[in-house]
Amino acid sequence: MPADFNHDGDVDSADLTVWESSFGGGVGADADSDGDSDGEDFLIWQRQYTGTAATPAFTFVPEPATGSLLFGGALGFAASSYRRQSKERET
Repeated sequence: MPADFNHDGDVDSADLTVWESSFGGGVGADADSDGDSDGEDFLIWQRQYTGTAATPAFTFVPEPATGSLLFGGALGFAASSYRRQSKERET
């Protein structure tokens, strides 16, 4: 792999460190074989990067009204069950 700058068999953040230290003139991170380490080499590294995917910066959180609706629905269900049992006892 051209972007495996540290030759450990995978393209990961360690290769980015090699690219950063070679950027601007060194040939230690020359993925496109043009004799320098530049932005083109970074783009090749970025395309071949096998690290973990970034986690989203947000998670699903229900609105407070959702909790109120669920609580109200459960309360209404419990009340209707109680009324039904009360009517059955009276008859």
